[in-house]
Amino acid sequence: MKKIDINQQDCIKIACQYLKKGKIISFATETVYGLACDASNKNAVDELYSLKNRSHDKPIAIFVKDLDVAYDLLIFDDLAKNIAQKYLPGSLTMVLKKNKSSEIKLAENLNMHDEFLGFRISSNDFVQKLMLDFDGVMAVTSANISGTKAASYDFEVEKYFANSKLDLLICNGACASKIASTVVKIVNNELIFLRYGEVIPIPI
Repeated sequence: MKKIDINQQDCIKIACQYLKKGKIISFATETVYGLACDASNKNAVDELYSLKNRSHDKPIAIFVKDLDVAYDLLIFDDLAKNIAQKYLPGSLTMVLKKNKSSEIKLAENLNMHDEFLGFRISSNDFVQKLMLDFDGVMAVTSANISGTKAASYDFEVEKYFANSKLDLLICNGACASKIASTVVKIVNNELIFLRYGEVIPIPI
């Protein structure tokens, strides 16, 4: 595992290089630390599931750089559009039906058994800069082994994955919130809460 400090001058460049080579990286978000890979790379997605010891039957969300990308990948009804425009970027994961005609191709093994997909647009400055430079879609899940507490500190990530295939840890101390994102599913203009966090979107 390579470790670099978030304030290192070429930190984002290094992170992008790892992602584009199909590697797994970890970094702090506004909620908890995440494990991330290129969502279009099938082998990288397999490694992400394996690293976390997560069943392929369980979903992994994506990070996108802006709503235009989300609008291409997913189907938004009026409620979904209103909530996305009001609460994103932020610590909210929205689960929507996949757009089968999307021009953006994700790895076929990412949520392969589900017609829905969760997405986030992070409000974390580092993550926003990383998404712009990477200019792709990342598959992202909390930095922990399935069934354990999500890491809120870089030393917790290091402890979880000390003897694993985590390729790069970007150290940034503690996360600001330490609370995982709120997760909502929207179907036919109906809002369903799957997990409660700091952000509680109100139907408009």
